[in-house]
Amino acid sequence: DRRFGARSAAMGKVASVNEHGEPTFEYIQGVERTRRAILQRGKDEEPFWKILTHFNGTVIRILLTDGIFWLTIFIYWGIRIWMRVGNVPDFLATLANTDLVTIGGFLSFFLIFFVQQNFANFYGAYGLSMTCEARIFDVASVASVALPRTKGRRIIRYLNAAHLAGYVGMSSSYPFNTFFRELNEKHRLLTDKEVERMMAIKMDDGGSAYQELSRWAIADIAACVSEGLITDNLVAATLVGKTMDFRGAMDGLYGAGDQPIQFFYIHFLCLLTLIYLPLFALSAAISAGTGDATYWLSDVVTFIVVLLNDIFIIGLRLLGQKMARPYGDDFEDLSVLHYIESTYVASNRILESSDPDPVSDELEHRMSADRHPIGDAWPPLAPAKTVTP
Repeated sequence: DRRFGARSAAMGKVASVNEHGEPTFEYIQGVERTRRAILQRGKDEEPFWKILTHFNGTVIRILLTDGIFWLTIFIYWGIRIWMRVGNVPDFLATLANTDLVTIGGFLSFFLIFFVQQNFANFYGAYGLSMTCEARIFDVASVASVALPRTKGRRIIRYLNAAHLAGYVGMSSSYPFNTFFRELNEKHRLLTDKEVERMMAIKMDDGGSAYQELSRWAIADIAACVSEGLITDNLVAATLVGKTMDFRGAMDGLYGAGDQPIQFFYIHFLCLLTLIYLPLFALSAAISAGTGDATYWLSDVVTFIVVLLNDIFIIGLRLLGQKMARPYGDDFEDLSVLHYIESTYVASNRILESSDPDPVSDELEHRMSADRHPIGDAWPPLAPAKTVTP
């Protein structure tokens, strides 16, 4: 697969696909490491010149693979060489007067709208992913204090499995046979019998798996109510409600993925780009000078203008296309492996957290009395006479 192979080459000698043409887990890990490193650059506030030295995660890397980019360069330098060594017809100079400013303005508007829409969809998907994590944390927090430990462990196990299954069913970049099986073996999310059920309902083909796993978690909560382990209706409603909220956030991811920007609009942009950029390169090459008015400095400066136009037009289009699929295998996509691993660790740490000592009135009074003043309208407490160890 050339798409996976290109990423693999950027990461070194990593097998990109298995015998079934699916991305290997090692490849997914490699992409994730590179992705997280690129994200870190955005936080590091690197100097201007250091930013320009990077290749992965930049417009240069994707620009060099775009055919229109190389076509415009070929057109420009082909005409400039012809101007110097060939017999150029007189009428050719009139083509330099072609008004491309209006076309370029319209194309820029359509491109910016395209990027803005995909930008909103991309960060909307990120928000839903964070909601999935937060709802699992909510269930773990309530279960850790309201349920027996073994009951809570199973509910959180099912929710973490549902979290993983949701991404497997949504994106071919995270297949069942490599991605799910590896993480399930590592974290023991589902038993062999439960995995067989996931295979029967085709986890890697839609959202049936995460929906059923969410239902298993709700069934366990209902069983705890029936067994008298949950006697507070508010606790039961919170556990069920947060589980349903998790499922709703995952439903939102599937809904957003099912309705991208219309292909008509994408085709329209590509068609305009295909016509506009070669025409711009042609016009710029002719306007750089003909006959005796040919100078290398003019050739180079005009070429830089063509290059800047390519970077702007092609870069915006490719940026929008990359953000249109947030859960793919590009370095710029969302960090699915990181989300799953961090949610598993954090939710289980919440579930296995220990309780503090019982409340001591004297100790709490002393702690409040010794704290920094909180304002003149709230006078400090008098020191306690005794302190319970």
